[in-house]
Amino acid sequence: MTAGLQFQRLLVTGRDRARFLHNFCTNAVRELPPGRSVEAFFVDVKARVLAHGYVLALPERHEVHVLGAAGAADVLLRHLDRYIITEDVQLRCVGADQQGQLWLLPDSSAHVSARFSETGCEALPDEGVRHVFRWSVGTMCVVAGIGEVVAGAVAALPPGAVAGSARQIESWRIDECFPVVGVDVTEQHLAPEADRNVQSVSYQKGCYLGQEPIARIDALGHVNRALRRICVTGLDVSESAAASAAELWRGAELRGADGVVLGQFSSFQQQAGTDRGAGLAMVRLSAVPVSVVRADGVGCVVQSVGRAAETVGGALRGAEAN
Repeated sequence: MTAGLQFQRLLVTGRDRARFLHNFCTNAVRELPPGRSVEAFFVDVKARVLAHGYVLALPERHEVHVLGAAGAADVLLRHLDRYIITEDVQLRCVGADQQGQLWLLPDSSAHVSARFSETGCEALPDEGVRHVFRWSVGTMCVVAGIGEVVAGAVAALPPGAVAGSARQIESWRIDECFPVVGVDVTEQHLAPEADRNVQSVSYQKGCYLGQEPIARIDALGHVNRALRRICVTGLDVSESAAASAAELWRGAELRGADGVVLGQFSSFQQQAGTDRGAGLAMVRLSAVPVSVVRADGVGCVVQSVGRAAETVGGALRGAEAN
């Protein structure tokens, strides 16, 4: 389901682009200086998730990078295009051959130049782009553009940079608790339920589409369910092949001590050759998951529950915080 994940690119041009994007996403974009980026959700009037990713401010354009399977950026383009009336804004998705490649940069300062020591974005020739940001596993870098531009950008990466294979990207984003729209969150979920409010939601900016429900949830002080990273143990080591384990455990039920179903795995990855794994699930915060059961009856034990790389054994810290 998550095979072929890439950071798909939506290019936004025109003199009104910053104000327009500011009015339709959950984070502050209007005053974002060139070279900076923010994480944000794009939601409908009821604050239900339509897209999620990063908004990049470049000197001649803005870009929205959406992590997802084919077509994710096109969904966002169609949504935003409905609201362009008199604004000077143009939207365009780039071709499949110019999507963003994800790299993990080394954490040794001796190998990282100033260009990669700070988060931000930089325009490359021929509509290419470099975007540096941080996840729980370390400093990430997306390079995108036509082949020769990407090749040059990759050659300039510091020694020790690791290219993101499909399996690695899945592992990195599960560690970060970074959702894929259509997999971990859908139009049935409210943006605050993804629980990336600190990174993705500005509560100081003015009105935007979906702002009122998000403000009400903030005033209420909690949500009833939230996206969590679930670590498990007791898996069958023979099932640890990259693709098979993910398919077998995706959709498995997370149950509390009383057997009540609290959620289901939407993404999952088992550590190769071990009985351990981790996945993402939208879980009810009324209790703590203690076991996982597949449709075929095979089960395992929940080792810890947490946000991003934070793991909270035996408790949902978010249940008290939300």
